[in-house]
Amino acid sequence: MKFSAFRFSALVTCMAMPALVFSQTFLPDTVITASRVMQRAQDALPDVSVITRSDIERSQAKDVPSLLQQLAGMEMTQSGGMGGVATLFMRGAESRHALVLVDGLPMNNLNFNLAALEHLPLSGIERIEVVRGNVSSLYGSAALGGVIQIFTRQNSGDGLKGPWLEASGQMGSESFRSTQVSAGQKWASGFGVNASTEHVQTRGFNAINPLQRPGTNPDRDGYTRQSDAVNLSQEFESARVGLMLRETHATVQYDSQWGPANQVDESKSVLRSALLNATYKASKDLQWDISVGQQEDKLNAALTAYPYYVNSQSKTSALGAVWTLWPNHSITSGYENTRQKIASDTAYNPTERSVNSWRMGYQGKVEKQQWQVNVRQDQYSDFGNANTWYAGYAYFLTPELRLKASASTGFMAPTFNDLYYPWGGNPLLRPEQARSQELGMQYTQATWNARITAFENRYTDLIDNDANWTRTNIAKAKNQGVEMALAGQWVVAEWAPQQWRLSATSQDPQNEVTHKPLARRAKTLLQAGLTQTLGNWDTGVQLRYSGDRTDAAKTLSAYSLVDLIASQALTPELRLNLRIENAGNANYQSIYGYNMPKRGLFAGLKWTPKL
Repeated sequence: MKFSAFRFSALVTCMAMPALVFSQTFLPDTVITASRVMQRAQDALPDVSVITRSDIERSQAKDVPSLLQQLAGMEMTQSGGMGGVATLFMRGAESRHALVLVDGLPMNNLNFNLAALEHLPLSGIERIEVVRGNVSSLYGSAALGGVIQIFTRQNSGDGLKGPWLEASGQMGSESFRSTQVSAGQKWASGFGVNASTEHVQTRGFNAINPLQRPGTNPDRDGYTRQSDAVNLSQEFESARVGLMLRETHATVQYDSQWGPANQVDESKSVLRSALLNATYKASKDLQWDISVGQQEDKLNAALTAYPYYVNSQSKTSALGAVWTLWPNHSITSGYENTRQKIASDTAYNPTERSVNSWRMGYQGKVEKQQWQVNVRQDQYSDFGNANTWYAGYAYFLTPELRLKASASTGFMAPTFNDLYYPWGGNPLLRPEQARSQELGMQYTQATWNARITAFENRYTDLIDNDANWTRTNIAKAKNQGVEMALAGQWVVAEWAPQQWRLSATSQDPQNEVTHKPLARRAKTLLQAGLTQTLGNWDTGVQLRYSGDRTDAAKTLSAYSLVDLIASQALTPELRLNLRIENAGNANYQSIYGYNMPKRGLFAGLKWTPKL
């Protein structure tokens, strides 16, 4: 379908929609990820979802993948149960096209460009901002499908916060156990400290289907994780300095098809990051931001038929500025230097590369019109330069209703595996390229808001294997679709408020060379959720539907999942949480050959003493 036809159909779809089309979540006042400038969430031109701390606690999700898959256009696959490798498809984009940031520090590894979402702890997260669509011009490589930025819990603001303490524990099916403790305080001097620790373990289940992948061990595949984090901050009259330290150790049991059927396979992962950042308000119109950080992702599969290890390390330093020209008009600029290094028992050559990046943006709003423009250049030491841009425009038909459109380009740098893997790597690879267009309508009121977005993403120079299993730029792909979402809150009575959300994504991700659907991506995605307070009880239901998908030349059947949650305040300081996952006990797969969890029952307590 030509873009002109796409644009026309999108416009007709938007105009045909009634005003009651709602956004994914009821957005908080401000976000920063969509433009690198603090703005009202309803003013962001890219589609944004925000998960707050209260959303995390209300959902009772046990890990980040199960939390993110509740959002519109998000499709999560996982190789088995908790701790299995999780991959995320945002609006049908490749899993490696989703950039994950933690406090602004990229977490994607260097061998597959995947972030270990399955190992990120929930206890230390304050909020998550999800930007859908191609924003390479803001964040560089890997942001073709969008950005997930995780903000950790910190003590900040004008007033004192603390001392405070939270402690919780859960237990449930498959011998699941978890404990979390978080505490913090901010003093009158402006110094604040926040620390959290989390331990998770489960016996799991047999993650692999022996009928589909014969010769594997039918034993249980367990998972353990220990995560620790500390954030220190010092606030001054016109500046703030922060230090964030995080470390996670995880052990995953899995089943390999290589080796004897009674073989026990196990891998160990270590995620470690350190970030020092500072913000200086030079004047009421100019703000400087500087950061220096290091991220490590270590994987060691020592217990298996063919042991291996891969360690990736990225060191990043960045300087940015936000200059407010006048109200509702600002210029952003920045420079980033990244040094990447990989170490493995595989003989990569070379093992290091560096990236220098420059970016600039402008956004403004005059009466009924709004726009955003971003440009960026990334200079890689191994394959050269990549230039990207974003241009977005919105027009307010009324103060609540606006139409918006955007166009952008993006790229994805080849990974170390793509370039230098001894068996099939190709150092002559070009970066993957993308061109994206979006057209949408958004309606916002005090207690509900709405959006519909028609999108088209075309990818060229996608990296794939040729007939000799050598990595090469051969593929083209596209995804066109429409995403609708709605959310709001009702107050049936003061003692029974309700919050609800609905979303639907219709898309057609396909390989333009073979004209076949892209693997593991459904054409139809549906999500819904309802929470309600009834006296001392908070109750909720979450529903998710994913249509047919293809994987390994097989068709995976559509599936529907229902989760039930309930919570009661036993005392002002103690709360009981109850959750039933996959209440209908659906039998489904997100990856061919891998089982997914059956019905699970979970119970926990949360203690928040008044200090």
